[in-house]
Amino acid sequence: MQQPVTGSKVSVLVLGEDTRSFLSVIRSLGEAGYEVHVVCYDRTSPALASKYITTVKFYNYQALTAQDWLNSVIALVQRYQFDVIIPCDERALYPLWSAKERLPSHTQLAIANPQALEHLFDKWKTKRVAQTCGVPVAEGHITTIVETSYDQLQQRYGDLFVVKPLQSFEEDKLSQRQKVVIIHSAEDFAAFQHANDSHHTYLIEAFFAGKGEGVSVLSIQGEVYAAFAHVRVAEPNSGGGSSYRKSIPLDPALLEAAEQMCRQTQLTGVAMFEFRRNEAEQWILVEVNARFWGSLPLAVYAGVDFPKMYVDYLVTNQPPQSKVLQYRSVTARALTADIYEMKREFELFSETRGTSIARKYLLGRLLQIGNVITPKETLDSLQWHDMKPFLAECSALFRTLVLAKLRKTRLLIRYRRYKTQRQLALLFKRNPRRRILFVCYGNIMRSPFAAAYFQDSAAQQHISLSWDSFGFHLIEQRSCPQSAFQAAQRLGEDLTCHQSKWLSQLDIRETDIVIYFDRQNYSKLHAYYQVNHAFCAADLLDNQFPKLADIDDPYGRGIEGVEECYRKISNSVTRLLTIYKEAVQ
Repeated sequence: MQQPVTGSKVSVLVLGEDTRSFLSVIRSLGEAGYEVHVVCYDRTSPALASKYITTVKFYNYQALTAQDWLNSVIALVQRYQFDVIIPCDERALYPLWSAKERLPSHTQLAIANPQALEHLFDKWKTKRVAQTCGVPVAEGHITTIVETSYDQLQQRYGDLFVVKPLQSFEEDKLSQRQKVVIIHSAEDFAAFQHANDSHHTYLIEAFFAGKGEGVSVLSIQGEVYAAFAHVRVAEPNSGGGSSYRKSIPLDPALLEAAEQMCRQTQLTGVAMFEFRRNEAEQWILVEVNARFWGSLPLAVYAGVDFPKMYVDYLVTNQPPQSKVLQYRSVTARALTADIYEMKREFELFSETRGTSIARKYLLGRLLQIGNVITPKETLDSLQWHDMKPFLAECSALFRTLVLAKLRKTRLLIRYRRYKTQRQLALLFKRNPRRRILFVCYGNIMRSPFAAAYFQDSAAQQHISLSWDSFGFHLIEQRSCPQSAFQAAQRLGEDLTCHQSKWLSQLDIRETDIVIYFDRQNYSKLHAYYQVNHAFCAADLLDNQFPKLADIDDPYGRGIEGVEECYRKISNSVTRLLTIYKEAVQ
């Protein structure tokens, strides 16, 4: 496909949600003159504020089934005939690769070649490739949890070892990211066993202490045309991605290791090779991300524009004219992740070193953010000629860290209750035939009781509103816990026949009134669904509960705890029906 690149209107569809790889790809291609369209999982993503986005669609695995998600994306591609599609993580990568024959013939998928896909998206196969290439790796083996025990693993690997899923996402569970877990004790391993499928295969590895380093590459048919290296400045103690990174010169040995594995897999695409180096300068390969990676903003800021180079190659079928192996020395931080890492560090230091030392450390870390005014540091979301994503991220942080606490003050609770009840009255006046949906996390405790109490109370008052209840939990047909049965019976309701239902976007009508119960429910509704009228049940409570901002999940609190929750819900539902009657009189 021969087309001019700079200034051309080649259309690119980017799929993702974060302010790291997703936003970096959007900005890189937008600046290069590409027409950027996006499919975003999260309606609240700060990345959506970028000026480079032409159109946005919201498809995710919370509101849609995996098949509905794929059908929606394929229909979008077939309608708009995008020239290039860039999935920023496995949630889009796997299904699009499996359905590539349904794409227009001219559409280029920014996905690695089949050989690299097979070996670099499976941690065990990656490990075997590394061993074939003579690249150092940690000692490890694959097993199912049911076939091993903590004592066996502790005897083989010592007191610290790592349990890794073979893939970050499974193709049949794309809504759930699988995490690497560091095991410190028998209790840790027991908790892992309880939370995961004991028959699932995992990679068990010895723990290798050291600092995380990354070598990122653009490779075409196994030959590296661009490379970039970084080191983690701040790393979470529990593992996972780094929130603060610094570019470093390419280490010839690490670059050679990456090049060998690219040649072995004939990689055509981008990849980030994650290494770990200890104080003795020994290093191992940890894993490979053969797609755009979390520290991508740092590479682009340093001058290695991987997204543009990759898409230029896809649309022209011509590799870069010269290799890119030199770049600026810069640092970058993921603002939200770094703020939360500071919070975790502060809490840890407060417990282990005292509050005074913890405060001094926190102040120093906060002051570091001021380095963004220098030309050698940036924030992942910050770009001076595209400021809105950064401002949106700051706004989201303020709402989460400040307003979330203020919303529990009595004055704001009273204001929200007044506002909510007034809005509901207006909605009922405009259309008395609305349906009421009660929604909680699992649809096994709060929402089924609310629906049952609403049904009986409405019937007693001769109110003919329709109703239903749902949950966000994707597994359906679960029964209520015994404590819920018994607590409901005490209040005259029967939940014995209830079976949970998952809330999909198709279950929500334009005129529905959705009643949720806590801030977590609100966040999911706001991020993943198109809902016109959603209200918190706590904002319908009367003065019997003057300080409640939420009606919390009573799961695990026993019969008395559930009954207390149900009394709050009955109070809320009673007020909802009163508002309806007063509005339609």
